[in-house]
Amino acid sequence: MNKREQGMQYRVLVLRALARLGYATTRQLAKMVWWRCDDSTRKMAGRTLRWLLKRGYIVTRRDGDSVNGEQLAAVTAAGAAWLAENGDPLPYGKAHARDWLRHAHSHRTACNSVYAATVGLFPDGCAWSELEIRAGLSPMGQLAYTSYEGEILNKIPDVVLDRPDGLVWVEVENGFRSNKDLTKVIASMRAMTNDKRITQVHFIITAPGAKTIADRLRKALTHGPESGWPRQVKESDARILSQYLKVFLLNSDTLELSPVAFSNKEPLS
Repeated sequence: MNKREQGMQYRVLVLRALARLGYATTRQLAKMVWWRCDDSTRKMAGRTLRWLLKRGYIVTRRDGDSVNGEQLAAVTAAGAAWLAENGDPLPYGKAHARDWLRHAHSHRTACNSVYAATVGLFPDGCAWSELEIRAGLSPMGQLAYTSYEGEILNKIPDVVLDRPDGLVWVEVENGFRSNKDLTKVIASMRAMTNDKRITQVHFIITAPGAKTIADRLRKALTHGPESGWPRQVKESDARILSQYLKVFLLNSDTLELSPVAFSNKEPLS
């Protein structure tokens, strides 16, 4: 393959990545297309984006919620038309992704980073982004569960991984969860153990405010809820902790995931 053909392949892969995410940062595209995020791949992603921008296939803007003010990109009507003609239409049949870019928010951006980080991590499976899940394109869109108060609620995954042994439910942690929210998470995880499709639940820490989630989950699953919570520890909780639950930390620079161990110390409240 010569350089011209290679350049065209990169442009196609970038457009298809944008179709799956709605919008993406240069780092996310570098990780998804070149399988790593470093100076070299970010430069290649930047060159590809400039080519697409110049020819009207994408639009860009700076992320006001990002500390680094990263550039976000999304496809225009021309880009969406090309994708549709080549078998990769936008979710919901959208004619362009300008609205997703205009309303970009920190949680979806974090979910997109986690989705990008899974590239190459599970080569025997595939993944669905937060946008694709909400558009009803993934094998699992939501899970019904019963809260401590007896209310029937629905929970939506942030990313879904499909592996040969089943689905991995991914929760993206980009902020501190209140005790009330964490009780709902524990209740939903109990429902997940009864769903034969789900084999693991991954929590991905993407922000400093979420750094205690591993130990808070461990405490809730072994000693019962924190002060003020309903005390409802079940035998299934030990199975969740040993067989289902994994926590990872996302490196925001390289978009690599590293496992987080559960400590035996009581977490700070």
